[in-house]
Amino acid sequence: EFDPVDPFYRKTVSFHDGRPLSPGSPPLPGPDRRPPGHLTVSSPYHPGHPGQPSYLPTSSRQDFPTNKQNGHQPHFSYPEPYKENDYAAFAGGGGAGPPAPPRGRGRGPMTREEAQRLREEELAGQGHGKDCFIIPQANLDRFLPDGVTLPREPRKSNNLINILEVDDPKIIVSFHLMGQLHPVNSMLENPMVNSLDVHFNLSRNLLKCAQDLSAGEGYIFKNLEKDADYPYINYYVINKPRDEAGQFYTNNKVASHQALNASKLGYSLSHSMDLYDEVATIARPPVDPAHKRPTTDYTGYIICIYQVFKGDDGEKFERNWLYWTGARMLYKNLPRNVGLKRLTLHKSATGPNVNYILLVECSHFLDNINQAANLLPVLRARICGYTGIFRIVESF
Repeated sequence: EFDPVDPFYRKTVSFHDGRPLSPGSPPLPGPDRRPPGHLTVSSPYHPGHPGQPSYLPTSSRQDFPTNKQNGHQPHFSYPEPYKENDYAAFAGGGGAGPPAPPRGRGRGPMTREEAQRLREEELAGQGHGKDCFIIPQANLDRFLPDGVTLPREPRKSNNLINILEVDDPKIIVSFHLMGQLHPVNSMLENPMVNSLDVHFNLSRNLLKCAQDLSAGEGYIFKNLEKDADYPYINYYVINKPRDEAGQFYTNNKVASHQALNASKLGYSLSHSMDLYDEVATIARPPVDPAHKRPTTDYTGYIICIYQVFKGDDGEKFERNWLYWTGARMLYKNLPRNVGLKRLTLHKSATGPNVNYILLVECSHFLDNINQAANLLPVLRARICGYTGIFRIVESF
């Protein structure tokens, strides 16, 4: 029929289930055209996200490079994040995809929420390798997750877990945890001096000292929360054999105690420095275990610190590290657009107690900080260890 306002515009009328649908009316939901027997499976990796598409894992096997102490180290795959528009086919159904959306008139500009969802879908569609575990061979008995067994013939193609052994990069790291500064004499404290500025200058001087002592890499992590227990953490990567790393640790610790002498500094603070081994890592390819430099300017970190007494670090306790560190929850629930790169568990090799530090690196943390920080209350509600969010402010 003709439009009475514009006789040259022919109005079209379509029928949806026997009912007319004019161009100006909103489209009605179409019937389910999927073959019988198909079931949409929702993703356990991203629960609670409105409008999130259905997912189903397509594979949990992959070969990838990894490390190993004392010669070789096995690596095996971690389940890949689910992909969009995958459906579980059951008896009586084919492999067809979801039905096409109903046709309608052109729409206006996208909202912010729709643009964000589109970006997540684009990131999900990018091809990338499977996520993988990296565990030194010497630590397999203690940090291979409980319930996971290695295949007897690693080279067989139908194994649930594929293993690849590569040379150990011989890396040991050092964390210098520094608490808040407190003036030795509050009566003589200068109100014009910001203690955080004093603390940052101290961290920079300690970083320069570690560089002079031939550390491979060095970073200053700044806490993004106000009045945090650890405003700054210095992180050093030592690409040396263990005996030479021990010498670096001794010299650096002496220099740090001299620089933080309360009688000379005018401030006192609680601090600790230890050497740590990387005992387990969940990495997203491309993997480069020998270097820790961030890949983007928006990289941020979630750092969780735990301490137990010597003797309490039993094999059963350490094989369940995915649970008590929160690594499993972070891996499953961090939003995709935060850009998770790796989760690395460190265990102290020095000191009177046993410390564990979980370092979670995300390549787009800072431009999605509100979404990433939503998980912090859940981690802290366990009343277990210390959790903070950090970014790099200085490095070499």
